[in-house]
Amino acid sequence: MGGPGSGNWYRFDSKSLVDHYMSIDVLQLSRKVCLEPGQRYFWKLQNGCKIAIETKPDAIELFYGISRNGSPREDIHITVPLSWSSCNYGGKRPWFICPGKDCGRRVAKLYMGDKYFLCRHCYDLAYPSQRERKEFRLLNEAQKICERLGSNNYDDLCCEPKPKPKGMHWATYNKLIHEAEDLNHEAMRIMMNNS
Repeated sequence: MGGPGSGNWYRFDSKSLVDHYMSIDVLQLSRKVCLEPGQRYFWKLQNGCKIAIETKPDAIELFYGISRNGSPREDIHITVPLSWSSCNYGGKRPWFICPGKDCGRRVAKLYMGDKYFLCRHCYDLAYPSQRERKEFRLLNEAQKICERLGSNNYDDLCCEPKPKPKGMHWATYNKLIHEAEDLNHEAMRIMMNNS
């Protein structure tokens, strides 16, 4: 018969990507001090549309209207509960509690799919990096480390090591260089095995 997975109707790359959906981010709201109870304001989405937000002690309420395919405008009102977790060095970090039916996940972002803002799990969305092959994901991680250390790419970092960024401990600097090396070597090993 067919090979592994040949009978699956479901394919991972058939998932839509989070990049294609409007979203609201609880950390953005928190940084702009927009989660304090008793506020009313408009929040601009990525497409330029605005939604009204009203803050409560442990929730935010979203008010917006949608109209699809020439249908009359429908006014939507959603209550999104908030949760707070303690950070290691003090302070608290906010989270949305997904208002989706039977969901209740603690998430940082909500996406507008059909007509409601729900988590990516409710809409079965994927991150772009989840579609990359493993070796390219590893190379991207190594690249991010190199940029953090002030280099354009891994080869530059190896040939001409950049000075340690100001304020970074030597132990952290050395650890990051070793991580970048390990990620690069693992990616090369996978590429060699696939060729």
